[in-house]
Amino acid sequence: MNEENRTDERQGLWEESSTFLRNLHGLNMSIVQQLSPILEQQQGIDLRLYYILHSIDSGAVYPGVIAQEMRLPNSLVTKHLDQLADRNFLERSIDSLDSRRIRVSLTEAGRDIMNGSDEILAALVRERLARIPHARRSVFLATLVELASHSEKK
Repeated sequence: MNEENRTDERQGLWEESSTFLRNLHGLNMSIVQQLSPILEQQQGIDLRLYYILHSIDSGAVYPGVIAQEMRLPNSLVTKHLDQLADRNFLERSIDSLDSRRIRVSLTEAGRDIMNGSDEILAALVRERLARIPHARRSVFLATLVELASHSEKK
């Protein structure tokens, strides 16, 4: 392969990568920009609180673990947990195995808010996916799952 062909190949790979990343980011930002005001208006929470509710629901019951999962400082997670507790979306309790630790759990109201937010998000995503014809949508989703699963295997 001569130098000109290698340069053309690198340029093509860069353009593919750039197109992929730019559009993936654009799709994500577009959904976030559409979802955020709806969640705040209909559910009274922002996306950070939504993700924290899910983190707790998925088993992260200690503030430090939530901070690690969310990649946020402990102090900021504590502030968000305070907001959720003030709205009666979570409860704090002393860990039965280690009285120095505080556990958090969702209340019924917190679970309802999380589930209602899930429904809103699912409707927005369904609306986006409906723009793709069914046969292409199946291939797109299978490809997306494959790309995501490869990144988890490292």
